[in-house]
Amino acid sequence: MLRKLFDSLSQNYSEQRFRRETEEFNRLEKSVCHSDFDRSTAWLVEQLREAGFSSVERIELAADGVTSACDAIMPEAWDLTARSYLDVVSEWPENERRIADTAETMLAAATWCGATPPAGSTGELVAYDPEHPENACGKWVLCDELPVSNINQPLARAGALGIVATDLRQGNRNPDATRWMNGPGTWGWYYLKGEPRLPIFMVSSRRALALKACLDRSEKVILHGVMNTRHYDGKIYTVTALLPGESKEEFGLFAHMYEPFLSDDASGVAACIEIGRMVKASGIRLRKSLRVLFSMEHYGFAEYLVQRPRRLKAAINLDTLATPMYRELGYPMHWRLSPLCLPFFGDLLLEELLREVMPDLRWSPGPGTLSDDTFGGDPMLGVPTNWMYTEVGEHHHTSDPIFSNVDWEMAGTVIRLVAAYTAFLLTAEAGDFKSLLPNLAALAVKPLGNSSDTPFVRKVKCDFAAAELASLQRWEPGIIDAQAPEDAVAPFRLPGAEIIPGTDLEREAAELIVIRLEPGTPWSLARIPYPEKRYFDDFRIVPLQYALCDGRRTLLETVRMCEAVIPKRWGDRKLAALLDTLRYLESYGYLRLVKVEN
Repeated sequence: MLRKLFDSLSQNYSEQRFRRETEEFNRLEKSVCHSDFDRSTAWLVEQLREAGFSSVERIELAADGVTSACDAIMPEAWDLTARSYLDVVSEWPENERRIADTAETMLAAATWCGATPPAGSTGELVAYDPEHPENACGKWVLCDELPVSNINQPLARAGALGIVATDLRQGNRNPDATRWMNGPGTWGWYYLKGEPRLPIFMVSSRRALALKACLDRSEKVILHGVMNTRHYDGKIYTVTALLPGESKEEFGLFAHMYEPFLSDDASGVAACIEIGRMVKASGIRLRKSLRVLFSMEHYGFAEYLVQRPRRLKAAINLDTLATPMYRELGYPMHWRLSPLCLPFFGDLLLEELLREVMPDLRWSPGPGTLSDDTFGGDPMLGVPTNWMYTEVGEHHHTSDPIFSNVDWEMAGTVIRLVAAYTAFLLTAEAGDFKSLLPNLAALAVKPLGNSSDTPFVRKVKCDFAAAELASLQRWEPGIIDAQAPEDAVAPFRLPGAEIIPGTDLEREAAELIVIRLEPGTPWSLARIPYPEKRYFDDFRIVPLQYALCDGRRTLLETVRMCEAVIPKRWGDRKLAALLDTLRYLESYGYLRLVKVEN
């Protein structure tokens, strides 16, 4: 059935149409200005209707730096209001004075950044010194990495004029490319209302190194910058639509909006629409419904998954589905698995589909971590979400075509694969699943033969594989016997899988159970007054570890499970920070900590 579906749906794919819609949507939204999003999402609504979707909705969300969902505080609206630029006004080659200009690239103005006075700011350039931010008062600051919150906030409080930044790692490949600056916030990815914002210019590595060379020679560099931005209480949108099936249960295609690249993620939005067209044009009988969902990465999806009816049963995320890196750099396609806390047989179905129709595709499965727009796999949200994308490594968010462009041929491959995967989930009957069951079971146990596994790691893997198979029953009752998943993994289990605490802190964690009181990972700390927000030893909650806290597992068990799939040992220092963080969150009503009953 998989091969037949793949071949049939492939006939309905139009690369020309997909490419045209990707380019047009990117043209409408690439400024990353909220004032453009009304037009870009209105266009999207019309495309969905034209493609044959019904129940098309454009849901307005507050963009005010205060409103939250799933503990993600939506950032204020932001606009670049006029051309912005940065000039060297001290001694400098005359034809090279302008080192950043939004007329050259919109990425020159860091999204979400603050403004200069209307006439601009003129001052000396100094190198970033994390030990003495006070030395930046009244000066521009050169930074050779992304100026995230632990850089931009101390500099803003110190009275710096602004930041000039680059990403030197990306300069190794293309010294003339510009990195898109995103995620400047402390409490989540973005600034909260009232937090200080500096003007931030992003420059190429070549220009940054020229500036650095002058500073290294103790030469004075004077800059004049004009940054025209505003932030304000505004709005943003979620757009969603449906291909209705016989059941109200839904499978979802997710893609985020509001970023500046063809690859990330205008192509993902256009791909979801194209897949819907392919499914509709095939005329196949839909037993379940198909929902497409487009919103702001993490923040908009959080609002939808928390507030809307629980009809979505699973989803796939199409973020950055096909850059040129697969062919030009040899990077594989990546398949993000469902998480340990909510296993889903889609992991196995996609591998079986690849084996049958595209065995030569280079791809790499990876553990579900609940990052980006896969966090619906939190059991309290209940939407296991896979993700197919091209590995990007250190080239993320660069204007270099290696990231910013789309490999149209590879995109077509991904679209046809995901269309067949989606169509099977929407149309397959019990008999279709049963015919695949032996192959899916074999794939489930394939990772269980690693002789280097400890007994506990093997237990985690066996439990996950059994739960992947058991999830078939939730999707289509009657497919698999209740005992069959455990029977499949039982031969691979090892004795001695108990967790034995080795330190006082591990013993403490072994005696605690976390009862979460709301879905999602504490993110913006929306419950906590701003002056009382804090991190402990710079520790951030790990989404997978937190989602594993189901009110039954001990805290130490959740940590060890996380280590089993993300092989980085949590030492006592990290465990102490986790315990401090959980007690802090408990005091603000995020969770309850209870002692294990002996």
